[in-house]
Amino acid sequence: MEKENLKSKKKASWNIELGGIGAADILFMTKHLSMALKSGLTLMDGLDMLCDQATGGKFQKMLEEIIETLRSGHALHEAFSHYPREFSPLYINLVKTGELSGTLEENLGHMAEELHKSQELREKIKSAMMYPLLILVAVAALGLSVAIFVLPKILPLFKALNVDLPITTRGLIWVAEIFSKYGLWIGLGTIGSVIFFRWFLKRRFLRPALHFLLLRLPLAGPILRAIQLERFSRTLATLLKSGIPLDRSLQITADAASNALYQKTIHSFILEIQKGNGLAVSMEYYPRLFPKIASRMVGMGEKTGNLEKTLDYLSTLYNEEVDHAMKNFSTMIEPVLLIFIGLIVGLVAISILGPIYKITGGISH
Repeated sequence: MEKENLKSKKKASWNIELGGIGAADILFMTKHLSMALKSGLTLMDGLDMLCDQATGGKFQKMLEEIIETLRSGHALHEAFSHYPREFSPLYINLVKTGELSGTLEENLGHMAEELHKSQELREKIKSAMMYPLLILVAVAALGLSVAIFVLPKILPLFKALNVDLPITTRGLIWVAEIFSKYGLWIGLGTIGSVIFFRWFLKRRFLRPALHFLLLRLPLAGPILRAIQLERFSRTLATLLKSGIPLDRSLQITADAASNALYQKTIHSFILEIQKGNGLAVSMEYYPRLFPKIASRMVGMGEKTGNLEKTLDYLSTLYNEEVDHAMKNFSTMIEPVLLIFIGLIVGLVAISILGPIYKITGGISH
């Protein structure tokens, strides 16, 4: 019997090591708990059902630890706070407010809607970027294939013949020789440079300047601004619907913003509101980040007492703008990438076939 228990423990630990906790798992859990509470089940019953449905891995381990934390007398938001990667400050604050006000099932429903919209936005961005990335990978693979398999076989022939080579062919020979001598170091240097560049761009001191430049880019800038405005409107609407005061909601919304300029600006709104100014007035000070349509609609929402509904509408408006902008981006970038590939393929073809055509022409004469 003890051997069987040991085996099951080993199997459980093995399962825990497999599979991570994804955004889809958190969304499923949030929907399930909201529905369980609305159906009259207790929070512990809902979590037990989730744990029974889980098929091992880190997700099941997390659920088991959350259940143990609740059984030891702690609140749900305290259990979630042990997993900052899985549960954002927005999520934890909504749960905490729901527990204090007795509206946990409603707040979990708001959070499920927020997670669903956030996931949809990420999918739109990923799908729009997939085509350009595939093209760039194809170009890189083509270049490597030519450099590794084609050039080493053709270059000795060009060098042996006493023929005046075109400048493109001479350039190709030079590149091939560089890669043949220092290919390994170039590859390692490229990988190292990419890793260092990514690390460097993530440094906190660089974020304001980098985010400022990104928002000023001709094509990407308007898209990035629409994404930030959609997130701002959606997050703030979700928090206000859950009963969190405006100044506290703005604090959480600022922390959730992914752009340093928007973070700093939203933090400044809190000071203005504490002085007695409205949110719309605060937004009007920053027309480059918050366009007039946004500040005017927020002003109308404040006057009519329907600020969260107005923010919901703004969120939908900017979501559609992001969707439209992403489609336009894909449509505009497609011909540019095709021309780029055509130029590379044509250049390689001319560099290789040009000397061969010269040689065959000389032989025929």
